[in-house]
Amino acid sequence: MEEATTEWTRETGTGVRMCYLGDTEDVQIHEQVERDIDSGALRFGVLVSTRFDLFCSRKYLLGNRDDLQPCGGVLPVRDEITSVGVADPFGLFHPLVVLPHYIVWNSEVLGDRRSSLSLEELLDPYWAGRVVVGNTDLPSGQSVLFTMWFLFGEERLETCVRNWRQKSAPSAVRHGLLKSELPIGLLPAVFAGPGPSGQLSTIKPDEGLPLLPSFVAAGIGADDPVSFVSRSVGASPFMKFYRDMAHAIVADPTVPLPATADANDTLLFPDWAWIVERDMDHFRDTVRRVPMV
Repeated sequence: MEEATTEWTRETGTGVRMCYLGDTEDVQIHEQVERDIDSGALRFGVLVSTRFDLFCSRKYLLGNRDDLQPCGGVLPVRDEITSVGVADPFGLFHPLVVLPHYIVWNSEVLGDRRSSLSLEELLDPYWAGRVVVGNTDLPSGQSVLFTMWFLFGEERLETCVRNWRQKSAPSAVRHGLLKSELPIGLLPAVFAGPGPSGQLSTIKPDEGLPLLPSFVAAGIGADDPVSFVSRSVGASPFMKFYRDMAHAIVADPTVPLPATADANDTLLFPDWAWIVERDMDHFRDTVRRVPMV
């Protein structure tokens, strides 16, 4: 990204300052956006994040649409992403990539391999304490539980909170599965492979693969954000990097799907008509109560 922004500055004369906000930085991206809103306006030019709750919350971007310029639909997006409704109905956000999530089953702990398993079945009391997601303060764990909320409602989300467990990160869930310390994980594709001894089975939920999107938003004052995105995070080399390193399904339709994906897979993302009515602060407070293991 630094190289791309340097080249952009050299060719256009428009300076770009990169600002990294996240778990390894001094300021979280939510904190910075809240500061901007409190000061009276969103101040970023281009925002890129897998923190989907920023984009799906009236407290953050949905509630401050006047500070954004539309960037949805101005760059190509592959059919696999558009057909499942990832793009917002306001045309504000460009879906950059989506990360599909799988059920990962440890046959050494649970016995015979399963070829099919539904998300709804994982709500059964039989699986209490056996289903593990990544940290519910991070996007992967949140996206799975957000999908469960959408599919099955508030009461069943509470079932997940009581019966499921969380680890510090998706990588920690993967590690626990490989060591046969955990029986079932819900993990993004990059952590869902069979493992060196083949004890892990990757199962596609009957309802479809829950998606974690990464979106792009453009501030109202940004100068030609679409061209900048198309030359940086949306450019083919970046798209291929996301695909190869994260097993992501990328928006660029000219970049083939990752080897872990199938064009016939059913992908799953909540309806935006439902999303805009949700209280995302309530959701985050709820899922944080999933017990740690």
